[in-house]
Amino acid sequence: MINYTTPTITLKVEDVDISSGFDVYATLEQGKHKLTKTGNDLTLTTETVQQHTHTIITFELSQTESGSFDYARYVDVQVNWLDGNDKRGATEIKTIEVMRNLLNEVIE
Repeated sequence: MINYTTPTITLKVEDVDISSGFDVYATLEQGKHKLTKTGNDLTLTTETVQQHTHTIITFELSQTESGSFDYARYVDVQVNWLDGNDKRGATEIKTIEVMRNLLNEVIE
C-alpha cells in the first residue's frame, strides 16, 4: 500500500467460512502502532474453489490511517475471529509493504 492513500485491503482466510455469525477482527501492526478493523468496517464474502470455502475480507483505510504507517517498512496483518461459543481462531501473520508517497499529507 502507498501511505496517505485510501487503499482497499483484501485478505483471504483459507478453508474457513467466517462470513456470518462470527466477530471478525483484522489487525495491522507496525512496531508499536496497531490498527484493528472490525464490524461494519469489514466486508466478508466467501468463495469456493474445488470444494474448499475461503472467506474474503476487504476493508478500506483512510488517508490518515494509511499515513500513520511508515514507508519503506512492512506492516504485519492478522485476522482473528470469535464464534458464538467463545471459540477463537486466528490466521498466520502476513506482511504488507508500505510504499512512499511524495505528497505525504492528507488532501481534501
